[in-house]
Amino acid sequence: MANWVKRDLPVTSDTTPAEPQTFHATLNPSLLKTFQDVQENLSSRRFQLVDARGEGRFRGPEPKPGEAGIEPGHIVGSVNLPFAGFLTPEGFQKPPHEIRRLFEEKGVDLKKPLTATCRRGVTACHLALASYVLGKDDTAVYDGAWSEWFHRAQPEHKAYEGRSQA
Repeated sequence: MANWVKRDLPVTSDTTPAEPQTFHATLNPSLLKTFQDVQENLSSRRFQLVDARGEGRFRGPEPKPGEAGIEPGHIVGSVNLPFAGFLTPEGFQKPPHEIRRLFEEKGVDLKKPLTATCRRGVTACHLALASYVLGKDDTAVYDGAWSEWFHRAQPEHKAYEGRSQA
């Protein structure tokens, strides 16, 4: 919205009438990972698990403001690739060659199975979109994410920087 207004494109506070439409969606279950899938992946390593949260929340020192009952940290074996790195300072998506470089710097192989995660499964979708821009149309999302993992996983499967495990 900020960039829309900055470009002096039209905005209104009027209510715009809309005609009801029917949207048909088809779930592709291979693009949605469950707690059990991620738990099984700890030993099988069938897919790469990439966390889209900021580094401070991934590593552990930076808690989520106002988030009672959940500590920062990450799923053991996951790689951190913050979604904000895919954006320019103005909030636009970076060009594909820059996005590819970010994946490469983190050692994420886009030819191998990939699952994105985050805190609640929302910003993981940005990581899935970034991989899609690079031609990878099969990136899955673990939408239970750190919120579910924190509450359900065994302590040895949770990583925290600078303190002992839960």
